[in-house]
Amino acid sequence: MPPAYTTQQKAAIQAFVEATSTDRVQAAKWLRNHNWNTSAAANQYFAVGGGQASTVSKSTLNKLFDKYREDVANEPDEVNIEGTMALLNDIEVSPEDVGALIFSELVKSPSLGRLTRTEFVDSLAALGIPDIKKLRDTVQQRRQSLALPTFRPTFKQIYKHTFLLARAQGQKAVALDMATEYWRLLFTSPSLEWTSQNTPWLEWWIEFLQEKYKKSVNKDMWDQTLVFAEKTLADEALSFWSEDSAWPGVIDEFVEYIKTDKRGGQNAGDAMDTA
Repeated sequence: MPPAYTTQQKAAIQAFVEATSTDRVQAAKWLRNHNWNTSAAANQYFAVGGGQASTVSKSTLNKLFDKYREDVANEPDEVNIEGTMALLNDIEVSPEDVGALIFSELVKSPSLGRLTRTEFVDSLAALGIPDIKKLRDTVQQRRQSLALPTFRPTFKQIYKHTFLLARAQGQKAVALDMATEYWRLLFTSPSLEWTSQNTPWLEWWIEFLQEKYKKSVNKDMWDQTLVFAEKTLADEALSFWSEDSAWPGVIDEFVEYIKTDKRGGQNAGDAMDTA
């Protein structure tokens, strides 16, 4: 007889299955080992390569890395843009798709289109990824899970790593046009959709920045944009925000822009009632 689960445990099992595509027996095992914390269990599941505890030969991964090098004599431990594009093609990921960001975080790419041997080999070995097929499957699995609440910790890692990719060499901030392009990838399907019933948050955020802000995006602003996005998805009326909160000034200005320019002094609920 299968074990009896509480309603909450059944919901956790279902959420884990949806996030990882594993079966219910394995889902229950992972959840029990993490005190039925779905986010913690799913995050660890992905961290060890989909639950695979297999040993991967670093020699094999070094040979895989070597296949994509361009300047073997001068840069034996680097893969640059041409090689990275070839690798993305082999794992069936468009460089213009969010899958490219997933891949870049997975192999700890230090900058856009650049891979380093140590990070590439160590990352794939730790995740139990021995070859191109497993790498492709892992990226696709993560892509399909981006919007799930159980995947949020890994999504945050991908989001934060993207800031490193978006910066021009030697710069501490990201150009606004570059930041907006990455936000479009990270805040639309199949990723976390930054929109709610009455508010197209992403559309208004980009519109505001292009019309009113027109500056580069530093790391604090980048990180806090995700925090703000999560809060607006949970509370469209912005009741969480106050003038005394420690938000970056640009977010305070955006809230004012929403209230005055977009809602005419009404909150989201009022706007919906009078529409």
